[in-house]
Amino acid sequence: MECKRAMELMTQFINEQLDAEDVQAFLDHIDSCPECREELEVTYSLMTAMKQLDEDTDLSDNYIEELNQKIETCYLDELKRKRSCIRRRIVLGVVVVLLVLQSGITIKEARQEEDKRFFRMIAGVEEETEQEDEDRISLEQEEDREENSEPEDKE
Repeated sequence: MECKRAMELMTQFINEQLDAEDVQAFLDHIDSCPECREELEVTYSLMTAMKQLDEDTDLSDNYIEELNQKIETCYLDELKRKRSCIRRRIVLGVVVVLLVLQSGITIKEARQEEDKRFFRMIAGVEEETEQEDEDRISLEQEEDREENSEPEDKE
């Protein structure tokens, strides 16, 4: 960031009107440019003093300390934002891996079932459908009942 751009952003920084990206670029510039840092301190002191006079509150004793606290808070907020972003990326990566594994297992099971059907067809073995299987079971049960309940001979 150039000094001219940093000067344009000072008031917005003091009033907390910058987005996270601009705050980071602004703070990086302020850390590396003593002239802009000094200008920020003067601007912050003047703006804060005028605001306190307008609100009829006691004037602060140490504007520079307040500014340093504000800058530190901005750094901490940026660190929290980056950590949150990293956590979201990790969670997203884990979810994607789990979905890929699950779909791979499902595809493998479906392929194995198709292979079984194919080999049965080649071997000439007919598959029973569920309905045929149910019909066969009920026919066997009916035959068992008939065998167990033989009619009595009447003489």
